[in-house]
Amino acid sequence: MTEEFDRRIGKALDRALEQNLGLKFDTNFRPGAMVARRKRRWQWGMGSVAAAAGIFVVALPVLNSIHPGDVSSGNKTLAAYSVSRSVKTTLRKLGAIKGWSVNGMSPIYATYPMAVPTGRSMALSGHFKIRHVVGSSLALQLNNQQHVVGGTLFNAGIPVYTFTGAVPALGQPIHSQAQVKALGGTWINGTPTPIDSFAAAGSNIYLTHGNTWTVMSGQSTSYWAKAPGGSTVATTDTISALPSNPNQALLFEENPSGQSMGYVTTDKGRHWTPWPLGYKTVSNVVGMNHEYWAIINGSLMTSQSGTQWTSLMALNTNRWQVEDYAIDPANPHTMAAALVPVSGNGIGPVLETTNNGVTWSQVPNFPALGAAPASMVMSPTGAISALVNLTDPVLVRYSDTQQKWMILPVPGQNNSIGIGQLAATLKGDLIYGAPGGYLYQWTKATKTWGVIAPPPGTNINTAPATPLETIGESQVLAGYNTGWYIFVKSAPKSTPSQPSSKG
Repeated sequence: MTEEFDRRIGKALDRALEQNLGLKFDTNFRPGAMVARRKRRWQWGMGSVAAAAGIFVVALPVLNSIHPGDVSSGNKTLAAYSVSRSVKTTLRKLGAIKGWSVNGMSPIYATYPMAVPTGRSMALSGHFKIRHVVGSSLALQLNNQQHVVGGTLFNAGIPVYTFTGAVPALGQPIHSQAQVKALGGTWINGTPTPIDSFAAAGSNIYLTHGNTWTVMSGQSTSYWAKAPGGSTVATTDTISALPSNPNQALLFEENPSGQSMGYVTTDKGRHWTPWPLGYKTVSNVVGMNHEYWAIINGSLMTSQSGTQWTSLMALNTNRWQVEDYAIDPANPHTMAAALVPVSGNGIGPVLETTNNGVTWSQVPNFPALGAAPASMVMSPTGAISALVNLTDPVLVRYSDTQQKWMILPVPGQNNSIGIGQLAATLKGDLIYGAPGGYLYQWTKATKTWGVIAPPPGTNINTAPATPLETIGESQVLAGYNTGWYIFVKSAPKSTPSQPSSKG
């Protein structure tokens, strides 16, 4: 009995019996020799399946309804008989002889611009063990032939082991940071007003709160002004500015339906001009050097004026949309973008360009985590870091020099509920804003985590610090529900040098 025969008959019978009769295979049934004896009936059986419009009858073993908690896959039940031989072989290598179950499957789209699934991400639970590493859940990545091409093992929601290919023993354990040290520094109060966005350009600092905005120049704070659109309904404004021209800023006014109108100023907000695009869906606005970037109606676009925009990707927005993107601060022509399919769930590819979007190439071997990146940053060395929001968030980092991804379990996940924030310094250190309000810094040089407690007196809830920005190498701006603050990190204490001995 070939694997292709297993896959085809399993898929056809599952679909016909479940959809037409509401019946599912008994997971304890192993067809073995019975199916082998009936191979000669294959042509007749498949014809009957294709012709079945109401009731499908074939000589089969006793059928039982599977308990909902046994082997479910989203809204579709996946019978054990449908699990490929490659998956079963991998499970045996991971010590899961019995007692495992399939919790879900989602498509993977690894080839752009085609919006056709190139594989599946399968989530399983049970008891797994490989190279003395024990786990309680498993994410497997399959290709369209149902062959395992990678996986990640989790224990209590934390990744502990990952592998690429079909041989789990060739993978690597994921070491979590056992101790997180407190980082020294001082919080400086900004204003007691919570803010939705922050943009620094020269000596100007632009801020938004609800449907109001303001600009600070040095120690001078302007009054809070209504959004230039003059809307009478509740709106949320987002502002960005150009360091090359501190008096130029771009403001988006988002209405309750999620549509935004853009406005541009060249005189620090004294006058505003509407952009000509009308209302669009706008997110992830970035101002850097002399250029703006934003996701507009699902496509990554750029502009120098804020009024005329150019797409950086020949994206069919009926099939794809950009989930998030990152820009190399040392070379803005180098970018990375995470795509997701528009229709249905699924995981799209991570793409990279080094020529300002003229050509894009896939960043290979994204880890089998079962979810797409939700927030991305890029360092001047070309390293791509992304936050993946699973039950417990995970950081992944791609080294362009080593051509591989590294998985970084984030601290503080025991009290984290919600979606975290991500920022980066110019040296490549990462700042993670946990949903509990704490900030964590991953230092590239030491590969260790440090923690920054929220400002004294801050009313912490389940929301992360928003916005979250780095300023240079030693400052972090964080917004809380009691206002916004800047954390100035203390310089590390130097260790006295020891006199050298000669002898």
